[in-house]
Amino acid sequence: MGRNEGDHWRTLGSSARIWAAGHHDIVSDSWIAFSGASSVTYNVASCRSKNPDVLTERCLQPVFDLGQPAIIMLAGAGLASAQKLADASWVTVGALPLMRLREPTFSFGSDPGGAALTEDELPLARELLESAYGLDAACAAVAVPDRAVKDEDMGAWGLYDEGQLVSCVTTVVEDDIMVVWSMATRQSFQGRGYGRRLLETILRHSFDCGATASLLQSSVAGERLYRSLGYEVVEYWQLWSRPRWVIGYA
Repeated sequence: MGRNEGDHWRTLGSSARIWAAGHHDIVSDSWIAFSGASSVTYNVASCRSKNPDVLTERCLQPVFDLGQPAIIMLAGAGLASAQKLADASWVTVGALPLMRLREPTFSFGSDPGGAALTEDELPLARELLESAYGLDAACAAVAVPDRAVKDEDMGAWGLYDEGQLVSCVTTVVEDDIMVVWSMATRQSFQGRGYGRRLLETILRHSFDCGATASLLQSSVAGERLYRSLGYEVVEYWQLWSRPRWVIGYA
Protein backbone atom coordinates (compact mmCIF):
# COMPACT_ATOMS: atom_id res chain seq x y z
CA MET A 1 0.00 0.00 0.00
CA GLY A 2 1.38 3.42 -0.93
CA ARG A 3 2.05 6.06 1.66
CA ASN A 4 0.10 9.32 1.65
CA GLU A 5 1.09 12.82 2.69
CA GLY A 6 0.15 12.20 6.32
CA ASP A 7 2.36 9.10 6.46
CA HIS A 8 5.33 11.08 5.16
CA TRP A 9 4.57 13.90 7.59
CA ARG A 10 4.74 11.44 10.49
CA THR A 11 7.89 9.78 9.14
CA LEU A 12 9.74 13.08 9.00
CA GLY A 13 8.56 13.95 12.49
CA SER A 14 9.68 10.56 13.82
CA SER A 15 13.09 10.88 12.18
CA ALA A 16 13.73 14.15 14.02
CA ARG A 17 14.74 11.96 16.97
CA ILE A 18 18.31 12.30 15.65
CA TRP A 19 18.45 15.84 17.07
CA ALA A 20 15.34 16.21 19.26
CA ALA A 21 16.83 15.08 22.55
CA GLY A 22 14.86 17.60 24.57
CA HIS A 23 11.24 16.62 23.83
CA HIS A 24 10.00 14.40 21.03
CA ASP A 25 6.38 13.29 20.73
CA ILE A 26 4.36 12.08 17.72
CA VAL A 27 0.57 11.71 17.73
CA SER A 28 -1.99 11.36 14.94
CA ASP A 29 -2.44 15.06 14.16
CA SER A 30 0.63 16.80 15.61
CA TRP A 31 4.24 16.26 16.54
CA ILE A 32 6.89 18.01 18.58
CA ALA A 33 10.64 17.83 18.10
CA PHE A 34 12.50 20.10 20.54
CA SER A 35 16.24 20.04 21.09
CA GLY A 36 16.12 22.75 23.73
CA ALA A 37 18.84 24.68 21.91
CA SER A 38 18.36 28.39 21.31
CA SER A 39 17.43 27.98 17.63
CA VAL A 40 14.18 27.95 15.68
CA THR A 41 15.71 25.36 13.35
CA TYR A 42 15.93 22.69 16.05
CA ASN A 43 12.77 23.39 18.04
CA VAL A 44 9.83 22.47 15.82
CA ALA A 45 6.17 21.70 16.36
CA SER A 46 3.86 20.63 13.53
CA CYS A 47 0.07 20.53 13.32
CA ARG A 48 -2.01 18.61 10.81
CA SER A 49 -5.41 19.25 12.41
CA LYS A 50 -7.94 21.92 11.44
CA ASN A 51 -9.06 22.01 15.08
CA PRO A 52 -7.52 25.15 16.63
CA ASP A 53 -7.60 23.52 20.07
CA VAL A 54 -5.10 20.91 18.84
CA LEU A 55 -2.80 23.68 17.67
CA THR A 56 -3.08 25.43 21.04
CA GLU A 57 -2.68 22.38 23.26
CA ARG A 58 -0.18 20.35 21.22
CA CYS A 59 1.96 23.10 19.67
CA LEU A 60 1.54 26.59 21.11
CA GLN A 61 1.50 25.58 24.78
CA PRO A 62 4.53 23.25 24.50
CA VAL A 63 6.47 26.01 22.73
CA PHE A 64 5.52 28.40 25.52
CA ASP A 65 6.64 25.83 28.11
CA LEU A 66 9.93 25.29 26.25
CA GLY A 67 10.90 28.95 26.61
CA GLN A 68 13.14 28.85 23.52
CA PRO A 69 12.74 30.09 19.93
CA ALA A 70 10.72 27.68 17.81
CA ILE A 71 8.93 27.14 14.52
CA ILE A 72 5.39 25.82 14.12
CA MET A 73 4.73 24.13 10.78
CA LEU A 74 1.18 23.80 9.47
CA ALA A 75 0.54 20.92 7.07
CA GLY A 76 -2.50 19.51 5.31
CA ALA A 77 -5.72 20.33 7.16
CA GLY A 78 -3.64 22.20 9.73
CA LEU A 79 -3.39 25.13 7.34
CA ALA A 80 -6.97 25.96 8.31
CA SER A 81 -5.81 26.90 11.81
CA ALA A 82 -3.40 29.60 10.61
CA GLN A 83 -5.61 32.41 11.91
CA LYS A 84 -5.06 31.13 15.44
CA LEU A 85 -1.34 31.79 15.07
CA ALA A 86 -1.92 35.20 13.51
CA ASP A 87 -4.20 36.14 16.42
CA ALA A 88 -1.38 35.15 18.80
CA SER A 89 0.99 37.57 16.98
CA TRP A 90 2.91 34.85 15.15
CA VAL A 91 4.04 35.55 11.57
CA THR A 92 4.68 33.40 8.52
CA VAL A 93 8.35 32.96 7.67
CA GLY A 94 7.92 30.98 4.47
CA ALA A 95 6.73 27.66 3.09
CA LEU A 96 9.09 24.75 2.43
CA PRO A 97 8.48 21.54 0.52
CA LEU A 98 8.47 18.02 1.89
CA MET A 99 10.19 16.02 -0.86
CA ARG A 100 10.24 12.28 -1.60
CA LEU A 101 12.52 10.18 -3.78
CA ARG A 102 11.52 6.73 -5.02
CA GLU A 103 13.93 6.16 -7.91
CA PRO A 104 17.28 8.00 -7.73
CA THR A 105 18.75 9.65 -10.81
CA PHE A 106 22.53 9.21 -10.71
CA SER A 107 25.04 11.36 -12.62
CA PHE A 108 28.32 10.01 -11.30
CA GLY A 109 29.86 6.55 -11.46
CA SER A 110 29.65 3.78 -8.90
CA ASP A 111 31.99 5.68 -6.54
CA PRO A 112 31.01 9.38 -6.57
CA GLY A 113 32.98 10.07 -3.39
CA GLY A 114 31.96 10.51 0.19
CA ALA A 115 31.84 8.05 3.07
CA ALA A 116 30.48 7.53 6.56
CA LEU A 117 32.18 9.74 9.15
CA THR A 118 33.74 8.45 12.33
CA GLU A 119 33.12 9.90 15.77
CA ASP A 120 36.50 11.64 15.59
CA GLU A 121 35.37 13.45 12.42
CA LEU A 122 32.14 14.84 13.87
CA PRO A 123 33.78 18.09 15.08
CA LEU A 124 34.75 18.78 11.46
CA ALA A 125 31.13 18.35 10.35
CA ARG A 126 29.95 20.65 13.13
CA GLU A 127 32.48 23.30 12.15
CA LEU A 128 31.25 23.05 8.55
CA LEU A 129 27.64 23.63 9.67
CA GLU A 130 28.72 26.61 11.76
CA SER A 131 30.44 28.08 8.70
CA ALA A 132 27.68 27.29 6.19
CA TYR A 133 24.65 28.32 8.25
CA GLY A 134 26.00 30.61 10.92
CA LEU A 135 25.08 28.19 13.71
CA ASP A 136 26.72 28.52 17.09
CA ALA A 137 28.69 25.57 18.45
CA ALA A 138 25.82 24.33 20.64
CA CYS A 139 23.36 24.18 17.72
CA ALA A 140 25.92 22.52 15.45
CA ALA A 141 26.37 19.82 18.11
CA VAL A 142 22.59 19.31 18.10
CA ALA A 143 22.55 19.01 14.31
CA VAL A 144 25.37 16.45 14.25
CA PRO A 145 25.04 14.52 17.52
CA ASP A 146 27.28 11.68 18.66
CA ARG A 147 24.37 9.25 18.25
CA ALA A 148 24.53 9.79 14.48
CA VAL A 149 27.53 7.44 14.34
CA LYS A 150 26.54 5.18 17.23
CA ASP A 151 22.96 4.16 16.37
CA GLU A 152 22.65 1.55 13.63
CA ASP A 153 19.75 3.32 11.90
CA MET A 154 21.49 6.71 11.78
CA GLY A 155 24.50 8.04 9.93
CA ALA A 156 26.81 11.01 9.48
CA TRP A 157 28.45 11.33 6.09
CA GLY A 158 31.06 13.56 4.54
CA LEU A 159 33.00 14.31 1.38
CA TYR A 160 36.58 15.62 1.37
CA ASP A 161 38.55 17.61 -1.18
CA GLU A 162 42.32 17.81 -0.71
CA GLY A 163 42.02 16.88 2.95
CA GLN A 164 39.25 19.36 3.78
CA LEU A 165 35.69 18.30 4.64
CA VAL A 166 33.58 20.22 2.11
CA SER A 167 30.14 18.61 2.39
CA CYS A 168 28.30 16.71 5.14
CA VAL A 169 24.87 15.35 6.00
CA THR A 170 23.14 13.22 8.63
CA THR A 171 20.58 10.50 7.93
CA VAL A 172 17.97 8.42 9.73
CA VAL A 173 16.23 5.28 8.48
CA GLU A 174 12.57 5.40 9.52
CA ASP A 175 9.91 2.96 8.25
CA ASP A 176 12.36 1.76 5.53
CA ILE A 177 12.70 5.39 4.34
CA MET A 178 16.06 7.16 4.45
CA VAL A 179 15.50 10.68 5.81
CA VAL A 180 18.06 13.43 5.13
CA TRP A 181 18.91 16.03 7.76
CA SER A 182 21.46 18.86 8.11
CA MET A 183 22.81 18.83 4.57
CA ALA A 184 25.55 21.43 4.11
CA THR A 185 28.36 22.31 1.71
CA ARG A 186 31.09 24.78 2.57
CA GLN A 187 30.23 28.12 0.94
CA SER A 188 33.41 28.39 -1.13
CA PHE A 189 32.71 24.94 -2.61
CA GLN A 190 29.00 25.34 -3.40
CA GLY A 191 27.76 24.91 -6.96
CA ARG A 192 30.54 22.47 -7.87
CA GLY A 193 28.72 19.18 -7.43
CA TYR A 194 30.02 18.17 -4.01
CA GLY A 195 26.59 17.95 -2.39
CA ARG A 196 25.24 15.87 -5.25
CA ARG A 197 28.18 13.47 -5.11
CA LEU A 198 27.71 12.98 -1.37
CA LEU A 199 23.97 12.41 -1.73
CA GLU A 200 24.52 9.89 -4.51
CA THR A 201 26.89 7.95 -2.24
CA ILE A 202 24.29 7.88 0.55
CA LEU A 203 21.41 6.99 -1.77
CA ARG A 204 23.34 4.10 -3.33
CA HIS A 205 24.22 2.77 0.11
CA SER A 206 20.71 3.21 1.53
CA PHE A 207 18.85 1.65 -1.39
CA ASP A 208 21.35 -1.23 -1.51
CA CYS A 209 20.62 -1.82 2.19
CA GLY A 210 16.87 -2.00 1.64
CA ALA A 211 15.53 1.55 1.77
CA THR A 212 12.50 1.95 -0.47
CA ALA A 213 12.49 5.76 -0.62
CA SER A 214 14.15 8.90 0.70
CA LEU A 215 12.51 11.88 2.35
CA LEU A 216 13.61 15.40 3.28
CA GLN A 217 12.38 18.92 3.88
CA SER A 218 14.18 21.13 1.41
CA SER A 219 15.42 24.65 1.81
CA VAL A 220 14.71 27.09 -1.01
CA ALA A 221 18.35 26.89 -2.09
CA GLY A 222 18.44 23.09 -2.05
CA GLU A 223 15.27 22.32 -3.99
CA ARG A 224 16.93 22.44 -7.42
CA LEU A 225 19.59 19.93 -6.37
CA TYR A 226 17.05 17.54 -4.90
CA ARG A 227 14.82 17.73 -7.95
CA SER A 228 17.79 16.87 -10.17
CA LEU A 229 18.29 13.66 -8.17
CA GLY A 230 14.66 12.67 -8.68
CA TYR A 231 13.02 14.04 -5.53
CA GLU A 232 9.47 15.31 -5.99
CA VAL A 233 7.37 17.62 -3.83
CA VAL A 234 4.82 15.80 -1.67
CA GLU A 235 3.33 18.98 -0.20
CA TYR A 236 4.35 22.40 1.10
CA TRP A 237 4.37 23.19 4.80
CA GLN A 238 3.76 26.70 6.10
CA LEU A 239 6.24 27.96 8.70
CA TRP A 240 5.26 30.30 11.53
CA SER A 241 7.25 31.90 14.35
CA ARG A 242 7.49 34.96 16.56
CA PRO A 243 9.03 38.07 14.92
CA ARG A 244 11.73 38.51 17.57
CA TRP A 245 12.89 34.92 17.01
CA VAL A 246 13.28 35.05 13.26
CA ILE A 247 15.04 38.31 12.39
CA GLY A 248 17.22 37.37 9.44
CA TYR A 249 15.72 33.87 9.22
CA ALA A 250 15.52 32.42 5.70
